[in-house]
Amino acid sequence: MNVNPSEIERIVREVLSSMTAPHLASATATSNQAVATTTAASVSLRESVIGLEALRGVPSEVTAIQVLSKAVVTPAARDWLRDRGVAITRSGEITTKPAIATASPVIAQPANASVAQALPRLFIAGAVDWLPSLSKQLCPKQTKVAERVADDASVVRAIAVAIRSGYRSGLALVDAPHSALWQSARDDLLRPAVVSQWSDLADIFREVPVNLLIVPSKRWGIAGAANIARRFLVHVGSQS
Repeated sequence: MNVNPSEIERIVREVLSSMTAPHLASATATSNQAVATTTAASVSLRESVIGLEALRGVPSEVTAIQVLSKAVVTPAARDWLRDRGVAITRSGEITTKPAIATASPVIAQPANASVAQALPRLFIAGAVDWLPSLSKQLCPKQTKVAERVADDASVVRAIAVAIRSGYRSGLALVDAPHSALWQSARDDLLRPAVVSQWSDLADIFREVPVNLLIVPSKRWGIAGAANIARRFLVHVGSQS
């Protein structure tokens, strides 16, 4: 039987092609899978409080972190993640990737800009009975003192609503400052800080883009709260 050399070459090529095709397909699939894993880089953190310490081990290529549904993410940790464009998701929910942070915190403005300009700079709420006396010591054009609120949680909610309505800052007079800090830290709009002593204010205003001061009502009286409010107003005015 005479076989044409060109026919032999064709048969050899077909055999080699049939043997290498599956390996090429497998390699391509593995490569695609690796790319997908890299593109969707994310990590899960199980701590109940997410601070800077919990974020130190997060790889630089991560684009999203998932935290527990009730975890508290501190303001410093939120700023760290925002600076790096890392999204935060909670167990059972999906959130969008945050925008890169600007120099100052973004505060929601009402639909009517003229209303925002007419509002005082500082909204004060508290679960104390001396709010009317405090109101008399502050300039009504710069501050709005709400009526007494039933509890600390309601105080934080009232200030969050006020800031979303156009107020630039809030001062919360509460019985349990750390509980109020825990609650307010869960709101992306709020940048809270607790004022335990007068010397805290300088560090707070220098290090934190704060828009909510939490004042322990059992430690500070009317005069102390009024002085803190006046100092806060000066700081807010300097940020204009």
